[in-house]
Amino acid sequence: MKVKTCAVQISDPVENGSPRTSANDVEIYGETRVNRSHNVSSYIPAQHILLFMFSARNRRVGNNRPIHSEAFIWPEETAPRAAPRPRPGRTPGHAVRGPPAPVHHPCCDVMIKEQNILPASVTDYRHNDNAIPSAYNTSMQHKPSHKGETHIRRRTYWITVQDVNDEPPRFNASSVLEVELPERTEVGKDTGIKLVVLDPDVVNHNEFQIVEGNDYHKFRIDATTGDVLVNQPLDYDFPVNDRNFTMRVRLSDGANQPAETVITIAVTNDNDQQPVFVPTNYNFTVTENVNCSIQIGKVTANDPDLPITADQNIQYFLSTEDERNFTITEKTGDLTLKGCLDREAANRGTMTLYPYAMDEGGTGLDAIPATVIININDVNDNHPYIQSPDDSYAVLMENREPNSPGHRVVIQLDDWDSDENGCPCTLAFDQNTPSDIMQKFEVTGGTNSQYELRPKVVLDREQQKVYRIPFRTKDRWGVAGTRVLSLEVGDENDSPMTDGESAINVYNYQGQFPDIVIGSVYVTDLDDHDVTDKIFELDPSSPSDGTYFEVNLNTGNITMKKGTPEGTHSLRVKVTDTFRDETAIGTVNIHVVDLTEEAVMQSGSFRVANHTAHDIVKLSESGGASLYARLRERIGRVHGIAAENVDVFGLKDVADGVDVRYNCHSSPYYTAARLDGLMLASREQIMADLGISIPLVDINSCLYESLSPCQEKSCQHTLRPNLTSPLVVASDVTTMVGVDIADDYTCDCGALEPPHTVCHDGYCLNGGTCVEANQTLVCECPDSANYGPRCELTNARFEMGFAWYDAPKVCDNSSFSMAFETRDPDGLLLYAGPMLTKPWPDYPKDFIYVVLRNWVLEAYLDLGSGTVGMKVNLEQNSKRSFDFFLSWTDDGISLEVPNCLGNSSSSATACKKTTPLPGTISPSVLLNTPGPLQLGGVVDTMPSFEELASSYEWTIVPPVVQPIFGCVLEVRYNDYLYDLNSTDYTRSTYLPCNAPTPAKVILGQQSIIIIVVSLSCLILLVLLILCLARRGKKTISHPELDGIVKETIGGTDLEGYGEKDMTQYDLKLLRVGPDGHLFNDTDPQKHPDDSFQAQPILLHDDRRRPPDVVDDRRQERVAPLAQMPDGLSIGDFINDNIRKVDKEPTDFDDVRHYCFEGDEMSIASLSSIDSSASTDSGSHAFDYANDWGPRFEKLNQIYRRDSDEEEDSEFDFNIPKGRKRDTLPGGKPKGSSPAQSPADGDAQRPGRPRDGPSVTFATPETQGSREGLLPESPPRRDYHEAVNPMADLDETEGAESWC
Repeated sequence: MKVKTCAVQISDPVENGSPRTSANDVEIYGETRVNRSHNVSSYIPAQHILLFMFSARNRRVGNNRPIHSEAFIWPEETAPRAAPRPRPGRTPGHAVRGPPAPVHHPCCDVMIKEQNILPASVTDYRHNDNAIPSAYNTSMQHKPSHKGETHIRRRTYWITVQDVNDEPPRFNASSVLEVELPERTEVGKDTGIKLVVLDPDVVNHNEFQIVEGNDYHKFRIDATTGDVLVNQPLDYDFPVNDRNFTMRVRLSDGANQPAETVITIAVTNDNDQQPVFVPTNYNFTVTENVNCSIQIGKVTANDPDLPITADQNIQYFLSTEDERNFTITEKTGDLTLKGCLDREAANRGTMTLYPYAMDEGGTGLDAIPATVIININDVNDNHPYIQSPDDSYAVLMENREPNSPGHRVVIQLDDWDSDENGCPCTLAFDQNTPSDIMQKFEVTGGTNSQYELRPKVVLDREQQKVYRIPFRTKDRWGVAGTRVLSLEVGDENDSPMTDGESAINVYNYQGQFPDIVIGSVYVTDLDDHDVTDKIFELDPSSPSDGTYFEVNLNTGNITMKKGTPEGTHSLRVKVTDTFRDETAIGTVNIHVVDLTEEAVMQSGSFRVANHTAHDIVKLSESGGASLYARLRERIGRVHGIAAENVDVFGLKDVADGVDVRYNCHSSPYYTAARLDGLMLASREQIMADLGISIPLVDINSCLYESLSPCQEKSCQHTLRPNLTSPLVVASDVTTMVGVDIADDYTCDCGALEPPHTVCHDGYCLNGGTCVEANQTLVCECPDSANYGPRCELTNARFEMGFAWYDAPKVCDNSSFSMAFETRDPDGLLLYAGPMLTKPWPDYPKDFIYVVLRNWVLEAYLDLGSGTVGMKVNLEQNSKRSFDFFLSWTDDGISLEVPNCLGNSSSSATACKKTTPLPGTISPSVLLNTPGPLQLGGVVDTMPSFEELASSYEWTIVPPVVQPIFGCVLEVRYNDYLYDLNSTDYTRSTYLPCNAPTPAKVILGQQSIIIIVVSLSCLILLVLLILCLARRGKKTISHPELDGIVKETIGGTDLEGYGEKDMTQYDLKLLRVGPDGHLFNDTDPQKHPDDSFQAQPILLHDDRRRPPDVVDDRRQERVAPLAQMPDGLSIGDFINDNIRKVDKEPTDFDDVRHYCFEGDEMSIASLSSIDSSASTDSGSHAFDYANDWGPRFEKLNQIYRRDSDEEEDSEFDFNIPKGRKRDTLPGGKPKGSSPAQSPADGDAQRPGRPRDGPSVTFATPETQGSREGLLPESPPRRDYHEAVNPMADLDETEGAESWC
């Protein structure tokens, strides 16, 4: 922009024509520097001020700072004029102004406007390094004076300088002129070319134009921004061949010389075209059973994105179905046959397969499959078959004469081989045809491979219902084989009818079944098709009336009405055969069970092959229990429950068997995870026990990608009960009315139901309460720490145990997350996958396995195309919890543990690991786990991971880790929060995590060592104490008595003997006299003369002092010497027993006792005998023969003949009352024969111990005379020390109680 000078005239109208301002009245102020040397006495032309202002601005521009300048504009005058005087009545300085008067000067584009505003700053407009202002503002002050007063008047003017387009534009060097552009770039997208324009002019009209190289107008330029945009779709490939564009661009402003530049756009190739098979159809030929395992041909595909001469990098593959018979080489497309083909198994002798191709080595785009037709040449390898009757089945009525018209079966033969290898064919009875069939039937004909089968006798259905007749068929070349015709004998009403009984099991889903037919009345009748001749009426004596059931009069069908309560209902129906004029009673027991929604949704399922539903419910051929009943019993054994707690409510015929659906219950219903898991584990044993084949457990097509209705997408399986049409399976005496379950599949992993808006039972789990608030449902749970939004229990504690939960859904692009804490560095967190080696060929191999090993979190995942393992190190801290997130998408697999190493050392690379999906051919992203989700550990019956890896061809063998000891705080699969309370198969699992633990002792190795050492020390201490006690014990011994008497209460192996008081007792104490003397116990047999007399031995020596109980020096009174009756002496009594015991072969003497079983089976100890003198003994009058005195009161109780058994001892022998043994004089029991003593009687009872030795009172014949010591003894009487108190009991009553 050029600065021009001109004279500017400004009119300044003032009211009443106020005089112009004089130069003397003007005061210059502000930032404008005005030289006072100017001739201010004269008027300064306006252009001078403008020129000064411009020059001042130009001087200020060079410092590159914002310009702030003010200048004065004087009104133009040609001659000095006197200062105006204020008019009377006006305040000086207050002039009345009119509107602004802009003035345009013809010499330049300068316009000055008068504004009543304060001075403003001028904005600097800069273009590159030059800055020319386009507008200016100026200020002016008037100081008119009148009579010495000064009035100030201030005005502001704006000056706008308009631009002239006089500078040519040019391209800046910073422009982007060369780019590479992918061919997939969409129309309207920026190419990346940036055209930067330099033009000093403010006013311009720049236009861009591609003047060369823009073929087919593929590009255009945005006039505002200078960006080059895509104008038409680009295609790198043939035939368009958009490859490189070199374009010349012109820039013009319409007034100056235009500018030009060259831009280059290189279009790059994208993989945007599918590979193409060339050709698309192929035909190959093989011969059945001859061309086996050979290469049959080759298919080829090209990538249109690449030149035909380049390496196409194509990968070929087949579908799972085609891989059963063929293989294809991935790189070359060679097709190879697996084994041999069978022409007859193919459709019309041909097979069709569809090879696939994928570019970029299997990671790019798929080709449209090619069509390959395999023509199979025939080999004569089949013998003729029965074409008609259909299914080789025919009917001939019973009771017809053999030659009756139409009483025959026409058999037409055909051959599956080609015509040159097929019919004409022949038919005859097979050599293995039973003779009775050949006697009853004959075959005639043969024209055009057609024959007739005729009966030779009258057929009787009641004799045999169905005949299976084998025939020998042969084609024109002699290829022969056996074909079987099933011939049923038609029924007529010719058999008598009798009473019958049947059972019907009805499983009523939620009690909502409408009025339905559940079966029919059964009576015993060999005729099967005579219902039309019968009438059915409910008998008046029937326990159940017609309230809930109706019986059809003509068909006998039983209709159960809606609302029938569960329980057992019995019907008695009178059946009348009008044709035979017979009547019978049919009893029907109907067992109704109301199935809840939980019973159906938590049901298990399996498939029984080679059976029908009718085969399962009918009785066995031997008349035993049906397979239905045996299945219920066997399933109950698997779960440890009775057959009554097993509901088999679904029997559905399918192509290769029957699908069985059932539930089990004790109090709640068992979960499907438990039912299917244990059924799979027990499958082999169940098949062996029941003689059936179970090819499938858990009927869910989502688990098998080859059978999935969603193919490679997410899949959810749900059960849909049919409420209006139940499933009825009937046999003669057993009928099952179940629920017809439809399997629904949804190819999505989201919620199957819309969000709930109304509270209902089951919305809140674990006892939570549903509350509606703000049109949303909220669950009030027992507490907020352990429960989720719907009261899901979120945590559990595992102490080396496990728990089973529902398997994860089959979802793609999924994630697993868990929060846990543990005290140990090792522990198994979760496993979901196979629980046994591969049970059938296409059983899923997918699994997920997460463990903690030495504070390293390890995750193993197999989605069907290869096993992946990842590891993340964790902080060794048992006081914190950890969260892990395991996810898989098309982009790969990721394992992340936030803050894995603690706040100080955690990093994104250390806490997150990623890896690509394994497999090169369309890797799977679906998790198909066939078993339950096991948390905390795995069940003990699982095979080892080495066996599983070998069976399923896992590429990594997962490590074996012990179950975790810790808490699982939360488990999520995608958006599903697991309720950890929804398990019924656990071990050492406690819910929630803070649940109390049953008291138990856990012994480690160190604890066991401590216990063993402590016990050893204790044993040594006891031995030491015993040794010291034995050394310090002082024994009272009488050497002069050794060898005379061995007194001890010994042990024996008799029952009840020796349980208490096994202390030795010294019988010498009984021979201490009142004066402290011990009588010499010389054997009287050695002194037959009457001069023998016992000599007392003093025991005054301290070393031989007897115990206190017999030491007279410690008694207050001295007991008088015992006066024994004539013929009775204690000394004789003792000596007599000593002699008898010494003669026995035992090593020691014992005191015999009653030996009874009871609470106190102890030896009657003599330690309780009071040998001391009583204070009042002198006043007692007693009989020595009977009472024996106070000193020997205890012996009197033991040995007296008339004592009662209950008072034999202070010890309780629990002798049965009412069985007391009465003794007779002489010690013989009542009822015993004179020739049989108690001892003799015992000797005759094997297994019983002998009685104690017989004790007799001493007599002169055995003892000799002891004159002066005792009176003469009376005649000798036998006295038995011990008598068996049970001797009068028979063998069965008393033998076991006598020792």
